[in-house]
Amino acid sequence: MKLVRSSSSILRKFLIFNFFIFLVLGLFTFFYLQAIQPNLVKQHTEKHTVIIGNTSNHIERLKINFEEKSLKNFLLSTRFLFQNLERVQFYNGDGRLIGDSNVLDLDQNVFSKSDIILEENINEKFSPQDSELKNEKLVKKKENENIKNLIKKKNDDPIVLQIEENNNFYVKTLDDVTVNSQVLGYIMVTEQANEILTAVEERRNFILRTVFAIGIAVFIFSIFLNRYILKPIAGLVRYTESIQAKDESFGKIEKFLYRSDELGLLSRSLNNMTKDLQKRTRRAENSSADLAHEIRNPLASLKGASELLETTSDQSDRKKLIEILSHDVSRIDRLITDYSQMLKDEASLSREKMKTLNLEDLIKNIVEEFNNNSAAIEKNIKFKIIR
Repeated sequence: MKLVRSSSSILRKFLIFNFFIFLVLGLFTFFYLQAIQPNLVKQHTEKHTVIIGNTSNHIERLKINFEEKSLKNFLLSTRFLFQNLERVQFYNGDGRLIGDSNVLDLDQNVFSKSDIILEENINEKFSPQDSELKNEKLVKKKENENIKNLIKKKNDDPIVLQIEENNNFYVKTLDDVTVNSQVLGYIMVTEQANEILTAVEERRNFILRTVFAIGIAVFIFSIFLNRYILKPIAGLVRYTESIQAKDESFGKIEKFLYRSDELGLLSRSLNNMTKDLQKRTRRAENSSADLAHEIRNPLASLKGASELLETTSDQSDRKKLIEILSHDVSRIDRLITDYSQMLKDEASLSREKMKTLNLEDLIKNIVEEFNNNSAAIEKNIKFKIIR
């Protein structure tokens, strides 16, 4: 099986993994922030819907005529219904304004200083009051046109508007006033809801601070990972590659051997394994050289005896030469057998596994073996364990 080496480092994989995690969290955060404001606005709208429903019930119960004078008296007598509201407006079926809580000074901003700057041409004879009235009429006309358009588009659900004016955030809810299953007109409830923008801003800042803190933590951990883990591992890799390339001048791990962590343990284990392999290699080389030297002598003797055997006709000399040949063959066979056994022992040592033994049971087994030995019984020798 061919192993495929990946060129990407652990640090790169770590950074890519964190990038995708940040990407997924960023998407969830984006959708979460997008949903905060609509949910908070929905809570205000539900409260407005309850107020509008209570208003319709009061109009039905008190049998209020849906016209300007009756609605004005109704607003004066039921101010408790519209507490904490910025403004309440009533419209007839055509979209004409027939009741407004601002006219009754229910608006808390009535006595606040206006920041509106009016320009006046000195050549014209219009007074500031005339210009202000003209501007108010234009604003009211535009509002009425917008309300009429909204009423035309309205269906069974209330219409919700979100408006920012003069650094304030307002939530407006427009719904119909239904009495005895008949739509008498429409009511618009306006509430100042700056706390919505504050809540959204607080959540956004909290998430940004959290992301920034996590980013710093990931950056610090990346530096730690690269400096104290990845670089030492790369040094160990270069060390093993230098051993494979038989280049001792490259790849030193002495600086890792004295570390007290897992990398130090790995470095010492790798260093000991390398030294053990080198010892076995040198021992195999020495054994091969000794075997070659030992075999060379009987081979020379075999060669000489075989040459003499061809030229000797004396039976006694031929018998001696044959004995020499047999002795040398036995010697070579013994050398080869010993060398093979040595190789088997080396292989067995390399495959041996350490395991825990019970020393007491081992001693008991040895004593029982000696006591059951026939030679020990004949000589009346008996072993006993003394604690």
